[in-house]
Amino acid sequence: MIDIVIVNYNSTDYLLNCLESVYSNLDGCSAKVWVVDNASSDGVDRIANRFPSAVLTRNEQNLGFAAGVNQALQSSKSSYVVLLNPDSYIQKGFFHEAIEFMKKNPQVGIAGPRILDEDGSIQGSARAFPSPMTALFGRSSLLTRFFPNNSITSANILTGACNDEHPMEVDWVSGACMVVRRKAIDAIGSFDERFFMYWEDADWCRRMWEGGWKVVYFPTATVVHYVGASSNKAALRSQIEFHRSVFLLFDKYNPSLFSLFKIMVLSGLFIRFCLMVALNMIPLKTRISRKSDCAPYIAQNEGRKVKILRVIARLNIGGPSIHVYLLTTGLDARRFETHLVTGMISEKEGDMAYLFQDSIHKPYQVSELQRDIRIPMDIRVIHRIFKIICQFQPDIVHAHTAKAGFTARITVFLYNLIFRKNVKIVHTFHGHVFDGYFSIAKSWLFIQIERLLARVTDVIIAISESQQKDLAEKYHIAPSEKIRIIELGFDLGPFLSSARLKGRFRKKLGVSNKTLLIGIIGRLVPIKNHEMFFEAIDLFLKAHPASDVKVVVVGDGECRSRLEEYCRKKNLTRHIVFWGWIQDVSLVYADLDILALSSLNEGTPVSIIEAMASSVPVIATKVGGIQDLMGKPADTSIQNCGFTVCERGIICSNQDSAGFFQGLTYLAEEELLIKQARIQRARAYVVKRYAKERLLKDVESLYDQLIYCA
Repeated sequence: MIDIVIVNYNSTDYLLNCLESVYSNLDGCSAKVWVVDNASSDGVDRIANRFPSAVLTRNEQNLGFAAGVNQALQSSKSSYVVLLNPDSYIQKGFFHEAIEFMKKNPQVGIAGPRILDEDGSIQGSARAFPSPMTALFGRSSLLTRFFPNNSITSANILTGACNDEHPMEVDWVSGACMVVRRKAIDAIGSFDERFFMYWEDADWCRRMWEGGWKVVYFPTATVVHYVGASSNKAALRSQIEFHRSVFLLFDKYNPSLFSLFKIMVLSGLFIRFCLMVALNMIPLKTRISRKSDCAPYIAQNEGRKVKILRVIARLNIGGPSIHVYLLTTGLDARRFETHLVTGMISEKEGDMAYLFQDSIHKPYQVSELQRDIRIPMDIRVIHRIFKIICQFQPDIVHAHTAKAGFTARITVFLYNLIFRKNVKIVHTFHGHVFDGYFSIAKSWLFIQIERLLARVTDVIIAISESQQKDLAEKYHIAPSEKIRIIELGFDLGPFLSSARLKGRFRKKLGVSNKTLLIGIIGRLVPIKNHEMFFEAIDLFLKAHPASDVKVVVVGDGECRSRLEEYCRKKNLTRHIVFWGWIQDVSLVYADLDILALSSLNEGTPVSIIEAMASSVPVIATKVGGIQDLMGKPADTSIQNCGFTVCERGIICSNQDSAGFFQGLTYLAEEELLIKQARIQRARAYVVKRYAKERLLKDVESLYDQLIYCA
């Protein structure tokens, strides 16, 4: 004889199917079904009409799962009890397999069957007893949602260690379905009714082990479980009871711990509760259509402009600032209205705010938005941007650079959550901070943060194929379908016509047309690795002592004084000029013989694109999106020289000054016709790929798809 106990709360539709599966699969077993209903309001009377042999007990209020089970256990008398959730479905042979196993193994107090999800995948129903890490990496915890294949969760969920054929002793099994020996219940007692719902099964299994009974995962008996049919009816109450039960379980088995430690545990659970509630309230991001033509939808909204709020950390000299300027001022004004929010640059950075000097799109400056990580200041930034969003009410918030992406995406998430809005979130990775900027620990932390932020981002933009591959496959920031490649765009006109300026910059430098003029253009910061470049220049000068060489360093930044001192110690000051920033950089390109870039990490460096448009040969380290710019290897006859001749430029290994020196030597001595052919290929390539018109068209198409084709 078997007692089958089911506690129901507003899951009667599921319960009817559950009972159908029970009675259809008894296979001659003698069974009595006990249904305890906790004040459901979804027509539970249907149970008595369809299954009159089931014993239905209706409570006037919701007593909770544990109390409901105990209510049935007091009346039932059979040797074996099967606890079953109403949203479960019994598979053929379940009762015969389970009861035979219990009869053959009298030391087993509880057996948990294999439980399948609706799609046939195996639920993690066999588990280890909870530890502090379970709060972070439990079966349905926040971090497990983001990182489902982590080793901590695998160690906590024991079903993966079973071969699906042989029983396995485990700490505890899920109460969604468990087969329990009556003698074990009589020995250790029924459920602890202080657990309203959740974790009462873990507590019961622990008491079984303490009472000398075994708990076993038995995979040859199977049920299907439609997770959350009851708890989803009251999602907030479920989260409250889940976390209350976690603390109750912790306190029950750690009664002697200091009160201060218990307060810390309570605080941690409260934070987890808030995060889980927020996460469960996030509307699922609808994948945007990849259709290129949204004209019918745009036509329906012809009189309405799409509002874009663009956020960038600072308008320092570089590609991101130019990119943001073009997008802010260049989108079709008949269809888009754009506001730009920017932060403050540091003292030694060049400022590109002059781009907006004659524009009607004046940036709104948030002084607290700065490059450095300062939690109190970042909170103020979130508050300031939140107020701007409330006032402007954008349709899309598009963030550029890491710091702006962090604060803007958190702000939009909170705004959508509080006001139940669906402001779309786009983030462009111009570079990334995962390699070369920080220590291994900090880089790991930033990767985790970006993975979290990607969950609430509608579209992530990569500016090169290499960057997209890194984001999707190397760092696993987001799935590839969420990452769209939109390459940078520029006003290339000044660089395509820079030949008309030839001779002017050399005159300013005081060098002749015969001087080999090598330039490096960019911020003087560690990631640009100027020291390696200077080492290569030192090797070049020693190898060519009679050559007339001048190196111009265009840019400024935190490392300038240190780099100047480095050059003095190397006796390079006669050949190297620190020029600082120059507004009309096409003047420099007009006279360069070689542009060099020695960075440890890059997205798509603007200096290379400008140099190629200006017909200047380029040598650079093979990092980030530089390989995409340089193209495939073009001259395979040159091998083991520390550099590679590509279709559009020369690349060298990262931090290889000897290889960089060899590449510089090759460029200085290369046959003119070969060099000119490569220069022409590079110029044609950037004109085709990086014109501002293509950028604007691509971004407008993306915005249209987000708003009209979702």
